Amino acid sequence: MRLVYAGRTFLAGQDVVTLLLEYSAALARARTADNVQLRTVDPDGTVEEISLVIGAGIPILGETSHAVGPGPANGGAIEYMRGELERLHSVDPAG
Repeated sequence: MRLVYAGRTFLAGQDVVTLLLEYSAALARARTADNVQLRTVDPDGTVEEISLVIGAGIPILGETSHAVGPGPANGGAIEYMRGELERLHSVDPAG
């Protein structure tokens, strides 16, 4: 899946991009922000670590791509965001 952030495009697995968008929306509802580190693939094929600030007012876009393969491993980021989403939902059950 393609991730567009701050004018740059990265490729990452659909699972992590979808979760990143969900987490960003939850942070926006809670009127807070966070910094998330992901492993992505640059358009030239380089695997890199990126840090994203996500939350209210920070545009981020996920879109389908025709890239083949699961994308770089992001198990740690996925575990972190799921835990934070659970925490946010327990603070605001309506969120």
